[in-house]
Amino acid sequence: MTKIFTLSACLLAVGCLTTSCDDFVFGNVHVNYDDNPLEAKPIARSGADHYVDSLTKIKTNAAMANPDPNGAFNNWSTCLAMFKEGHSHGDGKMHGNFVYRNAPWKQEEFAIIRNNTTQWPTVEVQRSSTVTYLESVEGKQGPDYIRIIGGKLKRWGLCLYFFNKEGKLMNDDILNHSDEYQIFFTVSDVDDKGNPYDVMDCRGKWTYDPKSKDPLKKGTVDPTPIKAPAFANATTWKQRAELSSKLFEYTYRDTWTHGVMGDGARELFNQRLLPPLDKSAMDYAVAPYDQDRVGLKGHFNFDIDLGETDTHHVQWPYLIANRPDFVTGQPAQYTRPTYLLPKFYLSVRVMKCPKGKKALIPRDEYLKRHSTYQFVSQRICADATNPDEAKEYGQDSEWKEVLRFNIPIKIYCSSFDTDPTGVDPNDPLYYFMGREIGLTPEEALEAAQNVQTHGIGGGSGFGKWFL
Repeated sequence: MTKIFTLSACLLAVGCLTTSCDDFVFGNVHVNYDDNPLEAKPIARSGADHYVDSLTKIKTNAAMANPDPNGAFNNWSTCLAMFKEGHSHGDGKMHGNFVYRNAPWKQEEFAIIRNNTTQWPTVEVQRSSTVTYLESVEGKQGPDYIRIIGGKLKRWGLCLYFFNKEGKLMNDDILNHSDEYQIFFTVSDVDDKGNPYDVMDCRGKWTYDPKSKDPLKKGTVDPTPIKAPAFANATTWKQRAELSSKLFEYTYRDTWTHGVMGDGARELFNQRLLPPLDKSAMDYAVAPYDQDRVGLKGHFNFDIDLGETDTHHVQWPYLIANRPDFVTGQPAQYTRPTYLLPKFYLSVRVMKCPKGKKALIPRDEYLKRHSTYQFVSQRICADATNPDEAKEYGQDSEWKEVLRFNIPIKIYCSSFDTDPTGVDPNDPLYYFMGREIGLTPEEALEAAQNVQTHGIGGGSGFGKWFL
């Protein structure tokens, strides 16, 4: 009897396996996109977790402005802004770098923005997040601005977390009404308190003297910041917005819900798409045309090339011993272009439009010639620096400002200002890096050598953080 039962059980199991195999082979598999483990990829850990946990416990009855009483930003109270260092994974994807605690720069920096009764919310840069390990050992305090290293190889993720007066995270409510909201990012015309300011060039001035007898120095460097010539006549928000794309590029990476992340291999994995596209459209949608741009998640590339006539920075006066001249064998001159290192305020501008007035810009004509692309939505969202872009096509998006705050940022050095084939402490990268945190160029080069890009398995270094 036992043998008969065992045989029957085996036959039933084989039958089930065969049926399942047939379903798989012949394509009878239906994925529930609302309950798909791949789509439920949780947001990776970061230093923001501690701030979010604290801010959700804060409730307030304090008087404050409520510019969107009938919308998704009703009773907003606080916003946490996290800047996170990373690198490009191509096609708009970003991978957060391993967080090396002893690095000579900070890889996660935070600002808390608090609503109040005035036009300008209070911006509090968390100075404990901007101070480096080496500075903290010496008892120094971090600066009251966000420190950024520029260059083609760097990406800086910006994640915004909005909380209401009850301490509730509002991001999912905002995403549920994404057809009415978009956050725009530009170089601001005013500082965090609403006062006019000058965009500065942190390189200062330097002179070149070929007759100098110093074997490693042909001139002098005065690192006192000067006014950036390109912004000399740009004082209004619109004028600076038009120049913003020359300072940085912002890439929208908003997800369907707040609690999921992107992916390091698939461009539109978990990315929020314009209606009528849904999650199942990931494989045939076209980025950035089919993306619903909100601005709660995204990343910057501060690759600065204004192409301006520059009379203050013609020749770098420090010579590079590790790249000697082929003919004379003497230290060679640094010859790569050295870009603007700006100190400015980033305008974060939350804007709202009537339903149906967000995506108004016609698709690119070039893509229309390629039959392999799907064209479900015929119009796209405005660029991050230009809310009025639709007007160029005869459309009025009717954007109205909900709230705005301005975050102080300093690009104090650029990864482009060095040559990886012959790294030398006299490269501008290490000169300006060291000056920012009180190190000699030699010390800055030494400190930078231990920094890792990738962690092991995404453990304590948060190596699996993607946008």
